[in-house]
Order: sequence, then structure tokens, then C-alpha cells
Amino acid sequence: MERAASISDVMRLRMAGDVAGLCRATRSENHDAAVYATAMLGAAVRTPAVVGTLHLCATREGERLPGLHWHALASLGRLRVETAVPLLLRTLAESDHNHRQLDEVACEALLAIGGPAVVRGLVDLCERLPHGRGYWTVRVLDALAALRAPEAVTPLLAMLWGYLPELAERAVRTLGAIGDPRAASALLVLAHSPASDTHLRRAAVEALHALPAAGWPPPHRYPAAEELLHTAQRDPDPETARLATALLARTEDGRSHLWDVLRGVADPSGTGCPPHAVAAVCAHIAAEPGLFAVPEPGEHHALLTRHLREAAAPPVRRAAARALAAYAGAGAAGALVAALGDAHIGDTVADLVAALPEPVLSVLVLPALADLLARPEEAVARRRGAARVLGLAGRTDAAPVLLSALTDDTTLVGVRVSAADALAALRHTAAAPPLAALATDEEQPGTLRAHAVRALGSLGVPDTLPVVLACARSPHEAVRGRAVVALGAFPEPETARALGKFVTPGADPDLARAAVRALRDIGGPALPVLVRLAPGADRLPEDVGHRLVDALAARPEAEATGALLGLATAPPPGLRDGETYATSGERRLSRSTPAREAASLALIERGSARDLTPLTAVLGPDTWFRAHEPAVQALLRIGTEEAYEHVLAFCYGTKHFYPWHVDALDAVATARGIRLGP
Repeated sequence: MERAASISDVMRLRMAGDVAGLCRATRSENHDAAVYATAMLGAAVRTPAVVGTLHLCATREGERLPGLHWHALASLGRLRVETAVPLLLRTLAESDHNHRQLDEVACEALLAIGGPAVVRGLVDLCERLPHGRGYWTVRVLDALAALRAPEAVTPLLAMLWGYLPELAERAVRTLGAIGDPRAASALLVLAHSPASDTHLRRAAVEALHALPAAGWPPPHRYPAAEELLHTAQRDPDPETARLATALLARTEDGRSHLWDVLRGVADPSGTGCPPHAVAAVCAHIAAEPGLFAVPEPGEHHALLTRHLREAAAPPVRRAAARALAAYAGAGAAGALVAALGDAHIGDTVADLVAALPEPVLSVLVLPALADLLARPEEAVARRRGAARVLGLAGRTDAAPVLLSALTDDTTLVGVRVSAADALAALRHTAAAPPLAALATDEEQPGTLRAHAVRALGSLGVPDTLPVVLACARSPHEAVRGRAVVALGAFPEPETARALGKFVTPGADPDLARAAVRALRDIGGPALPVLVRLAPGADRLPEDVGHRLVDALAARPEAEATGALLGLATAPPPGLRDGETYATSGERRLSRSTPAREAASLALIERGSARDLTPLTAVLGPDTWFRAHEPAVQALLRIGTEEAYEHVLAFCYGTKHFYPWHVDALDAVATARGIRLGP
């Protein structure tokens, strides 16, 4: 044919490897055919004829040609045509508010081509920054960041001060991405300067963090790099403080300053420091205790202990506990056990105590905690912490004292709750009868009953299933919710049927979510219930329908695939005239993502040679259009001739052609050895 008359003609030219035909098709009177012929030339061999055709397409004049220009530039980038660099740079330079549609593709093409000429051209564009072109400069700076070209560092540093304040942050991020040590001094000054706003200081510290650690600290005559980071370490922004702390921890002088931060805060006459900055120091000590090791660590142990006991902010006490446990090891046992009484951080401290090294844990700590738990005069927080430690440490010989605390009606509820949790952690099945008795005793506090039910779920003793089922019908909200979750530990058809009753259009969303999660945990016995619920997924409250789809997707059986396929190919839920996506009173977060969309994606994830039928069904004419691309990709991964034929049939029959269709055709052609060129 002389010129392609339709997109289908262009696709057939591509699959025949007819380069000359594609070049002629770029001049087709059918604009869409010309555009996609231009796109397909991006996979051709880089011959003078192809390059010349693409240049002509990129510079052809006409009101209806933006798409042609766009794909021509993209194809020049795919082919890495170095002679196109001036054209691409000129496209960027001539961009303005009214002609910005080619900026992105021009930058992407320049990145694909790369090389010194591209870097020089982009730097030159930055130097010629006109007023009011901030959006354009952002693209150029991002391109330089992606190229990571060291040639751009010196010009960027020279331009940096001219970018203040609007574009300085983007320039700093570009320097950080390049990662050249020559930028360190300027970045340190920006991190230190009070004239920098919060975002700029953070960007400067992030850029410093991206520099090679081997070259740290960077040379800086005066003041030293560590001193310039002191301000950033106390920055109001927690992330800036955290990153500055990590930089200071790299050197001995920096670590000495971090200890001084802890000393200064502990001293009533010391200078102030934000709590998050103090916590950042403790967190880094906890993360890398070896960096802070010294021959005589006693003073440091005492300093961390003081923060654990006296810091006003719970996050600082919590971070100090972690730092002390990591830094002092077994030596932290006494201070940590004493801190079990801190109600704000008790769970964290209990976790740290349970992780203390042997033999101090078994010989000294656990027996003392068992004795502490048995003493009613002890504070509730300490007894709760003791119970948690005994459970986490697997102390089965402490089960009697835990059971005693659990069943003693004179013991405070908080302690009994922790005892129930500890017995669950120990998997102490002998505790099932008293836990079941508590769970069904309506005279007991609801919180205790709820934790008893949860413990029954952890134990999973079959004889307790009737108790958990009864609790799932309790009028007490917390008991009912924990019981529904606990049912997931009983993989029985009876359990699945009971859970299905909680997944209804009018159900409480939290309860319905818990029921679906329990059905997923049950596994195979729950499959019939999940399949039965699937058709009504879109009528379920909030995101429960999507969770139901996830539960079906976790099952490999053909019945699950069939249920997903039914959802994926169902007609879209219609909206009445004037109805919006979010409807008040329906207990739905949104109508914008029906279950058929989630089901379509779930089917695609199952993509294998045996799943061709579901995948091709997802490509049907009335299915969710956003699933088409990933379904095609799944067929391409399968890689059989049958899968390729389905891809070609879909592309030939499509009404709306996108660049990913071009990529799909290229993939099939490559697999079949079809070249576009000699």
C-alpha cells in the first residue's frame, strides 16, 4: 500500500517489519495512522531514512500535529539519535505557558540520549532562565539530576544563589542526586543558615546525606563541617534533625557533640533542644551502638538512664530505653526493669526486657518479675509490664502465677488483661477453660472479656469454638469484634458460615472487615462462603468489597478464579441521574473503585499459561479499561504463541490506541524475530 489508511494498517506494517511502509504512513491523511506509524518507528533500526523521517515529523507545521510531534520526539529518544539533541533543546527553550505539552517528552528523550552535549545544553538552559519559567526549570533540573552529570556541579553552584528562594530547593536536590563532594560546602552553609527556610534546610541535609560516605567529612576550613551541622541537628523539622544526627554520627567529633546534646538537655542549666532532636540522638545510638563504643562507657550508661527516668517527653524516654538496651546490653537490666512502671512506655520497655541476653534474663530478671506479678501491693503498670515480659520471654513456668492473676477477681483489670495476653503468647492451652469462663461471664468487665476471647483465638483449642461463636453474638462491641477476629483460628465450615453473616450491606464496616480477614485466615473451608458473597461485593460497606476480592485472590482454586472472573466481567454499577460517587448515608467511602476493578487486577496477578481464558476475558469490550494494559503485560509474560495471538487480536480490535499498544506489538515482534530494518 502507498499510505496506511487506518491504525490497523499501521499495525500490520509493523508486524510485517515494513520500515519503508511505516515511513510512508507518517504522511497518511489519517492523522491517527500517521501518529502511530511515527511511534512505531521508535523500534526501528537507526538508519538515515528512519532518522530523516522522524526529523521531518518533529518539525512539520500544522495545527493538528502536536501528537505527531510528541511521538516523533519520543522515537528520536528511543533510537538515541544524537543529531536530535539541538532540536530537543530548542523545543525546551521555545516552550512557554501556552506550549508546554512537549516539555516532558523532550526531557525524556534527552535523558535517553545522554552524553556531554545533552548536559551542556541543559546547563545552558538553566543559565538562560527567564523570569516566570519556574515550571520549565524544574523539568531541566530534574533531567540533570537523573543524568547525575558531574559537569553540571560547578555551573549549578554558580547559579544556586540566583535561584533563591523559589527554585533553590530543586537545585539543591539536583546537587544531591549528582552526589559530587564539590557541592558539600554550599550545602553545609544552607543547612546552617537561619536564612534558609525549613524545606531548603531539609533538602540541603538530604543532599549532604547522599554524598559518598567515604569522603566524609568534606573539607571546610572554618568552621568545621560538624559545627555547621549543629543547627540542623536541632532543627524544628524532625526529619532534618534525624538526618543531621546521622551525619554527625559519622565522625568522632560529631559523636562527641551528640553526647553533649544529651548532657545539655539533662543539665537544668543547659541550652534547650527539641525533644525530637534528643530522641533522634538516642535512636541513632540504638541503631548503631558500636559506633559509640568507648573503653569506659559508665558515664554514657548513666546519661541514658537519666533520660529514661527523667525526660519529660515520652518519645525521649522510649528512645532512651532502646538506646540503653542496645548500648549497655545486660547492664541495662536494672534500669529497664525499674522503668516497667512507666505507663507511657511500659510496652516498649517490656519488649526490651524480654530481649535481654541470657543468662541475666533467666537467672536474675524473670524470677524477680514472677515474684513482682504475684505481689498485689505493686503498681499496676509494673505488674502489667511483668506479665508482658513473662509472656514474650516464653516463660512457661510462670503460667501458674499468670493464671492466678487472671482468675483473681480482686486483681485490677489491667493486670488481668496483661495476664490473658501473656498466656496467649505462651500458647498455654491449659488456660483455655478459665479464659472461656471469663469470656462468657457477663459480670466481668468488657475489656477483660474481649482480651480473653482474643487469647482463645491465639490458643485455637477446638473445644472452645462454641464459646467464641457465642461471643461473636455478644451485645458488647469490643467482645464481639475480638470474637470475630478469633474465629479465624478455627478452620471449620461452621465457622465460615457464621462469619459470612457479618458480611452484609448493612453491617458495621469494622466488623465486616474483621469477618473477611477471618475468612481469609480460615483458608479452604471458607471458599464456598467467599464465592457466595462475591456477587454482592459492590453493595458492601466502605472497602469491604475490595477485601473480599483480596481473600478470593489468595485462594488458588478454580472456584475462586470463577468468582473473580464473574466480578471482573460484570457490568459497571450504574449511577442514576444526578447521583455522585460518594453518597451520604450508604456507609461507603467512595463509588469510584467498584469491586470489578479490584477483581480484574487480581485475575491479572494470577497470570499463567492455564489462566489465558480469565486474562482474555479481562480484555473484553465492556471490561474495565485500566486493566487492559496489565492484562496484556501478563499475556506477554506467559510468552506462548497462543498468548501472543490474543495480544495481537486485542490490539487490532482496539478503538483507542495508546503508546503501550506500540510496546506490546514491539514485544511480540521481538519474540518472533521481526526486525524493523536491515
